Amino acid sequence: MKRLGVSFSWRDKSLQDIVTCARYAEEAGLESVWISEAWGRDAFLTLAAIASATQRVKLGTGIVNVYSRSPATLAMAITTLDELSMGRAILGLGSSGTRVIENWHGLRYERPFGRLRETITIVRQILSGSQVNLQGSIFQISDFRLAVQPPPHKIPIYLAALGPKMLRLAGSIADGVLLYLCPLSRMPDTIAEVRRGADYAKRSSASVDVAALLPTFVSENREEARRSVAAMVAYYVGGMGTYYHRLVSKSGFEAEANSIQAAWQRGDRAAATKMVTDQFLDSVALAGSANECRTRLEEFRNAGIDLPILSFYIPDEKALRTVCESIKTLADE
Repeated sequence: MKRLGVSFSWRDKSLQDIVTCARYAEEAGLESVWISEAWGRDAFLTLAAIASATQRVKLGTGIVNVYSRSPATLAMAITTLDELSMGRAILGLGSSGTRVIENWHGLRYERPFGRLRETITIVRQILSGSQVNLQGSIFQISDFRLAVQPPPHKIPIYLAALGPKMLRLAGSIADGVLLYLCPLSRMPDTIAEVRRGADYAKRSSASVDVAALLPTFVSENREEARRSVAAMVAYYVGGMGTYYHRLVSKSGFEAEANSIQAAWQRGDRAAATKMVTDQFLDSVALAGSANECRTRLEEFRNAGIDLPILSFYIPDEKALRTVCESIKTLADE
């Protein structure tokens, strides 16, 4: 089957529901399960629970930020997950944003580019089993090495990237890039930035896996599906600071981004959701009937996405059944 992953970031469903869906994803033949982390469950512990209930599916943090854990802590966590899962771990890293880092973790959100670059460098050194000595501009580490047996293989590191500078960084030092809310029309330019980073580092551009998190809701009740996914898109554009607003504006949807933000700021969530136009929604998400979602999924693949990752947002009591049915529908396409 074609490559396909799934991401769970639910806050209102039980851990057991997530494990059940992950087990179903493995049975359906999906390649990977990704767990995000913001201000809910711990991603590594959630993946550990999934690891204990599965045998084959790869397990990725999608994503954890590089502020609330040190590079050493990240390396120890992914080493432990990899050992527990018998070699299935993937480390997905990102900078997150001001809202999470400052308002939740109480840390200064500064120098995200340099922090990501140094973090990945240190994590790679630790995972290699070699002694780590790095005097960076952010981290200074001297004469330490991992005290347990290092992983016998290379653990892939993916970097969440949206802007040109971060995309080029992913191309130059990461094994994969994780995209989100990147419109189809901008995909060729986005992937070109990743390739530029690979070329600069004298790496094969084929060595960088291009993955994209796609907000997803498959339902024959087309309006319900599109309204639910539009609500999640509106939340990111209007309620998660300015980063996604700027990204969407620069991607050809400035009017939509401004309308969504204005409605959100005056507290009108329903209006913000309505400002997510059909054109915008279809350029970043899979929402609608099974045939619509299959067609859209193939469009993302044709645009250069190596690994589409279904990111479900189904805020009702039918979530478990609906997600399992959706996974089967899109895995069989």
